[in-house]
Amino acid sequence: MTGIALTTVNYEDQAGQVTWRGVSMRDDAEFNTFMSNDVSWRLQARKQADRAQIFRELHNVPSAVDDELIRQSAEMLEIAVIDLVLEDLADDEEKQKELKLAAADAFRLLRVLPRPKDPLESGMLLLRAGSLAVLGDKGSDAARWMKEDPWPDLPTDSENWRRRTWATVLDVWLRLIRKDGWSDLDKVLERISRLRDAQADFEKDHLEALEPIHAKAAALELIGLYHLAKAAELSAHYMTDGVVDGRYQIRQLLDPHFDQVLAVCNRAQLIDLESLSRLLAASASQIAKKIGHPEHDQVAEFAKQISEV
Repeated sequence: MTGIALTTVNYEDQAGQVTWRGVSMRDDAEFNTFMSNDVSWRLQARKQADRAQIFRELHNVPSAVDDELIRQSAEMLEIAVIDLVLEDLADDEEKQKELKLAAADAFRLLRVLPRPKDPLESGMLLLRAGSLAVLGDKGSDAARWMKEDPWPDLPTDSENWRRRTWATVLDVWLRLIRKDGWSDLDKVLERISRLRDAQADFEKDHLEALEPIHAKAAALELIGLYHLAKAAELSAHYMTDGVVDGRYQIRQLLDPHFDQVLAVCNRAQLIDLESLSRLLAASASQIAKKIGHPEHDQVAEFAKQISEV
């Protein structure tokens, strides 16, 4: 899917990362209090989520909780995580801790919310939760949750190209987080291969059926989704082999694709895709760090030295 050209779109690459256009609250006193981990609504939402989780695990029945409080608190925490992801936290242990706590809490809240009836919306909820879990060092909890209560069947064979593409992207990234043995990684590569093969049969008709005023934004969204699919494909290869195209540093390969997603999101004002992409970019980096091998850096450095002789 690299280098996809859509004749219906005059698409120009945009260097660098675009800014997150969500509601940034980092300078707001009330939000800073919320992030302090002591504010009453955050504590109350967490308490209710824990109660709902206990009832689900022990009694397999739902518990009466305030879903709206939990949802709003989760959304605020998710925005906070995205704001923190945009900062360079390499030397700021306090903010690193803040990010982990916020991401872990957001996962705990999203996990207990009722799942939407639409499979794509349900898959989106699970992927947001799973990405936040990875960033909050709760990746094993998310994997177990997805194994015990999997996402619904996503329309990866839909006649609607947009739904098929979204379904494939959601499915493959959910599998990367769940990683239920090698079967999930194999399925990631299979799904993306099928999407690539079907593109010629569905994409053109899908775009031509749209009103011209909507076709450009739709095509830009597809470009963003294709880059997310390619990033997932690279991640699956890395998780399988520990190396991709002779490179041991996966971020060098992933970053250009995430940059392109963010660029099209900025151009077409795709708020939901942008926020999801920022979470996926950060969680993909986190996953790569956990499965990377220290000796890879030494091998890469040795190979560089040899090539310079």
